[in-house]
Amino acid sequence: MADAVRKTGAFVGALLFVFGLIAVFAFLAGLASGEISARGAVALVIGVAAIVFVPRLVPVPRLLGGYSALVYVFLFFPIVIVVIFAFNSGNNVASFAGFSTKWFKIALQDDSITSAITRSLQIAFASAIVATVFGTAAALALARVSRRVRNPFDVLVFLTLVVPELVIAVSSLIFFVNVGFELGLVTMFIAHTTFNASLVLLVVRARFVSMGTSLQEASMDLGASALATFRQVTLPRLAPAIVAGAMLSFTFSFDDVVISNFTSGAGNDTWPLRILSGIRFGLRPDLNAAATMMLALTLIGLGGAALLLRSAARSEGGDASLSLTGEARG
Repeated sequence: MADAVRKTGAFVGALLFVFGLIAVFAFLAGLASGEISARGAVALVIGVAAIVFVPRLVPVPRLLGGYSALVYVFLFFPIVIVVIFAFNSGNNVASFAGFSTKWFKIALQDDSITSAITRSLQIAFASAIVATVFGTAAALALARVSRRVRNPFDVLVFLTLVVPELVIAVSSLIFFVNVGFELGLVTMFIAHTTFNASLVLLVVRARFVSMGTSLQEASMDLGASALATFRQVTLPRLAPAIVAGAMLSFTFSFDDVVISNFTSGAGNDTWPLRILSGIRFGLRPDLNAAATMMLALTLIGLGGAALLLRSAARSEGGDASLSLTGEARG
């Protein structure tokens, strides 16, 4: 009970501190534009008081925890609202009339939505399979080479993940147009796989490096061939990371919007693009239902990947510290 009270106090303190910062910045903006009101002056006084006294009343580590909770509430509260109104029995998306699942049925009876779902599943499954094969092979190869050979490839891999998705989307579009590819399912598949292969590479290589080489060396000393060692020793221990990488690849491809929007061409909307295009004409309950179904499938993929990676870490005793650059850390 006391811990709950402390956490609540930290959350309220973080809320007051953020309000204080907003009040100060709003007053400064009004001062710069020459628009100062009595209400703004009162908000400034309260905001300054919050900034000064909240850190004194609430310990900074606990205040940071409250701020983290506030950020999560800010990010996920709109999603919760969408999910709640997906079960609204009424047609008005601004008022909840009662509980009903009819909009899920209506959404699944819409040919444009079902075809978009099928398209998304096809691309996501294909991209996950190919990205997993190439990413796993690259992870095993790069983990065995010297740092001088590995570093250039690391730069390319991290660039794929760090560069803004919009840049990747525009680059992919320019490449496909110059090469002469017709935009469609194939171009979306290639663009998604390029990104997902880097993701699988990092996940699998981190797992491979954390395993060490003692069991592989013992297998070779007992007379097993390299192929037999890989099949009987390495692959079973890598399996959780490989499956987790595949699930992450599926999820990233399935709910991608930016890259798909640039490489889909006409008439090849995926599930997220279908929802996006529908929202442009106004909010509808069936779109809330479609978005909720997509969110559920995405969370299942991410949750499954997280459980597999945690299971892999526990099987190694939970002591190994993984490095995305392919080196074990003490």
